[in-house]
Amino acid sequence: MKRRGNILNYFAILVDDNFKKILSKLLKSFFIIFTSITFFIMTTGIVYLFKVANEVVEYDVKASKMHLSSIIYELDENDGEYKEATRAYDIENRIWVNFENIPNYMKDAIIAIEDKRFYEHRGVDWKRTTGAAINLFFNSNTYGGSTLTQQLIKNLTEENEVSLTRKIKEICRALNFEKKWSKDEILEAYLNVVHFGSGCYGVQAAANKYFGKDIEDCSIAECAAIAGITQNPTLFNPFLHPVNNRKRRETVLSEMFSQAKITQSEYNKAMEESKCMAFRNANAKDSNRPEFVRDWYTEALINDVINDLSAKYKLSKSAAQKMVYTQGLQIYSCVDRKAQKIAEDVIYRSDTLEGDKKLELGYLMMDFDGKILATIGSRAQKTANSLFDRANYAKRQPGSAIKPISVYAPAIDLGLYDYHSTLPDSPLENFFGPGKPGPRNWYGGYKGTVSLQWAVEQSANAPAVQALRKLTNKKSYDFLKEKLGMRSLTEADLSSMPALALGGLNIGVTVREMVAAYQIFGNGGIYNKPYTYLYVLDRNGKVLLDNRDNIGIRAISSKTATVMNRLLRNVITSGTGKAANIPNWDIVGKTGSTNSSKDSWIIAMSPYAVAGIWTGYNLPKKLSSTVYSKLVWKEIMSKYLADKENKDYSFDDDAMKEIDPEAMNKEEDVETFKVMESANTDTRENNEVDFEFSPE
Repeated sequence: MKRRGNILNYFAILVDDNFKKILSKLLKSFFIIFTSITFFIMTTGIVYLFKVANEVVEYDVKASKMHLSSIIYELDENDGEYKEATRAYDIENRIWVNFENIPNYMKDAIIAIEDKRFYEHRGVDWKRTTGAAINLFFNSNTYGGSTLTQQLIKNLTEENEVSLTRKIKEICRALNFEKKWSKDEILEAYLNVVHFGSGCYGVQAAANKYFGKDIEDCSIAECAAIAGITQNPTLFNPFLHPVNNRKRRETVLSEMFSQAKITQSEYNKAMEESKCMAFRNANAKDSNRPEFVRDWYTEALINDVINDLSAKYKLSKSAAQKMVYTQGLQIYSCVDRKAQKIAEDVIYRSDTLEGDKKLELGYLMMDFDGKILATIGSRAQKTANSLFDRANYAKRQPGSAIKPISVYAPAIDLGLYDYHSTLPDSPLENFFGPGKPGPRNWYGGYKGTVSLQWAVEQSANAPAVQALRKLTNKKSYDFLKEKLGMRSLTEADLSSMPALALGGLNIGVTVREMVAAYQIFGNGGIYNKPYTYLYVLDRNGKVLLDNRDNIGIRAISSKTATVMNRLLRNVITSGTGKAANIPNWDIVGKTGSTNSSKDSWIIAMSPYAVAGIWTGYNLPKKLSSTVYSKLVWKEIMSKYLADKENKDYSFDDDAMKEIDPEAMNKEEDVETFKVMESANTDTRENNEVDFEFSPE
């Protein structure tokens, strides 16, 4: 028994020792892991806080105060110098008023209701911030902790998400902002930038809108009414909710009195005025000044500068717009004024589109480095600003114009096809669903096997779908989005062969996107993001935006670019784009139309520039003919090239050696080619992709 007991004790000790060793290892491992994770989190947090602590909002308060219009410079063809062409005026309801012209009652009203310790803190009121944090902990929202400086930052950036990260960034930006600008400058900017409802930015615009007077002529009660709006520009808008505005302005007056900013008699008089305050008619016009109408190019240019300033400097679109209109920027335009005028003269002429006044159009031309040379957003002459731009913003289905960029270019680049390849002209069994084959070809029936040259030239649907099946939807989709910058494609497009092969996209694409995509066929395969300005300087000459050293990305090889260029040449010489051919010039391109010919496209190029045209109706319906877009394109490009010396594209020598100019005469294509040549030309051009997404 004793020996047995000793053995048990021995095992107990052994087990106990092993357990201790295992436990010790586990604890050490846990400590190492915990320490590593803690160190990583702390390091990441410190790096983040250091980065955030140095964040600044680029906004020139003094420049805005001066209300300097930005100058747009254009290249003078005669001497090659940039000269002032026009100025960017503020056409919105935004009127800057200097600090000394804002009545003290207005300043006091805002400070009293929004930030009573404004002149005491350095951008952040830590007492209010702590109170706001406690309220948040107890799920209360009785008041916020933002100072006027923080609110100004929030208005300049329009970052409104409710998160601790945003609040930390806002605090750091406010602290840095107060290091650069004085309290009076910040208050002046706040009173001129913040939204006061009804499209009014700043107290001067608000005074004009609600009372029909300048802010310096407003009474204490009227200043309180304006100050009360900013907390919630909809809820306290006097036009929309007069009762709410009265309660709010009387709260403002009470705060002004309790903080000794007004006397008892001033308070009593203001409260009496508040009982029956009269506001201006909500529909009254704010100004009788004539509107300066910008042309389509200038408006696109200004929009690009605003969008890029907003993205680069983390400003709201509203703040970026104010920079352009009030801070005296120097904007160097890419416009080719000759190209723009030619396009305007052709498109605005009444007989260009055979008198169909409702037929609309979008046009854009760019060079092979990405510079937009000309653009027009409507076939009607521009008579107002901020009209809908059908070249830069309208998204329409591109039809067969998408085939070269969604199917053939990426497939050739991957080595699936070359210039001399053949592919099936036959339907897919379940294209429209189980037991529903397709797609149809515009010429009816199928040819069996055709050359790639012929399929591209005649815009055949079935071969394009067969090529997409071999390429795969994923590779096509990724090519369009990642290489050619088409951001409007959706997940629905990814899974849709009709979308990718035939251009029936879920949302659509713009003329600008299509023209930019096609540049790769004229410059050796490089995609350059399109741009309307070379660079932008602030009033002191500091570079804010710069496109001069932009480096494009390689979308396809130079060999593929050359092969596609020659394939698309066939489209113009003997295919669906014959109506756009210009004698003695090497014109390359592709046409496209959509279901029942509701949209008509041509994207084509000369060795000098690539241009695109979309024609259709605002409310899609069948076009009487799709030849209009080709005729307009030809007339514009012919006039643009009239005084230019002929030249060649940048071809890949190896690719040119492999391309047989007599390929279309190969025996297997002779019969098919003869059939196509016997077809009526107008019919071919008007029905190239007249397919339906269902067989019925």
